[in-house]
Amino acid sequence: MQPRKLTIVFNPKGGSAKVNTVTEVAQLFRDQGVQTDVVHTTAEAGSATRLATRAALFGADVVIPFGGDGTVRQVAQGLIGSAATLAVFPGGTGNLFARSFYANPTAKQFVAMVMAGNSQPIDMVRLDYTGEDGVEHCEYQLVALGLGKVSDAISDSSPFYKRIFGKLVYAVNISIASLKPEALTFRLKTRDAVLEDDAAAVFVLNVTPPLMSALSRGVNASDGLLDVVVLKGTNTWHLIRFGFSMAFGQPEHSSHYHRFRTEEVLIESSGLVKPNIDGDPGQPTKSLRVTNVKGALKVILSH
Repeated sequence: MQPRKLTIVFNPKGGSAKVNTVTEVAQLFRDQGVQTDVVHTTAEAGSATRLATRAALFGADVVIPFGGDGTVRQVAQGLIGSAATLAVFPGGTGNLFARSFYANPTAKQFVAMVMAGNSQPIDMVRLDYTGEDGVEHCEYQLVALGLGKVSDAISDSSPFYKRIFGKLVYAVNISIASLKPEALTFRLKTRDAVLEDDAAAVFVLNVTPPLMSALSRGVNASDGLLDVVVLKGTNTWHLIRFGFSMAFGQPEHSSHYHRFRTEEVLIESSGLVKPNIDGDPGQPTKSLRVTNVKGALKVILSH
């Protein structure tokens, strides 16, 4: 495609976001004759979503989130139902969505990809739940939903330390959480079956990056299905055994691993859980309805 107008939604607090890089990317687009605006997110909740919606409303062909997976998710949510196309420049700590499809590009490589690439439809995942505060929430994810203390170790990681130490912060926090996983009883109900078990964590995946591909092999963001993974371990030893299976790329050999695919699932827990939505913490709840939204938006993923 040949975009005529695009907007870059820049999160200056992203784990690897740099002002000089966003300036370079914007100038490279302008050198190609593309009208390019750069807007900055704020600390206000949902600012990236509002900026993306506004950009699409005012005629942007392409909207580019420049930040981490949380920023990407918010921008994508703001583009649902619009004619604008998403293209992601990784500027966070994990950058799981972008790295599920391509390596960390230079500014020139990214601009070339957007200018020469073709968009394709991808799914998003809708979460409907009532928080502990009694407020009904409707949110969307692009990468993964996580529930349980092990997942909280990611969403509760300090942005300050992530900018300094990068993904090492995730590794340390997950290791600490695994020492006391505090398993809950989860009840997962689909149209065809009900699964109830004690688990340290539950994940609902739309994509997985290369280093995590074994967690749900073959996951596809365009197949109209959710990949649901249950880690049934209830103590540290169970998680260690599962970790060995993952290290050898064979989680299915672990008795503490269960995976299935579905279009929709109702997840209920015996205690409050805080949804980890693409790395951002949601409101504590005991029940979530998770639904695949097939072809929710258009994305440029390659040349």
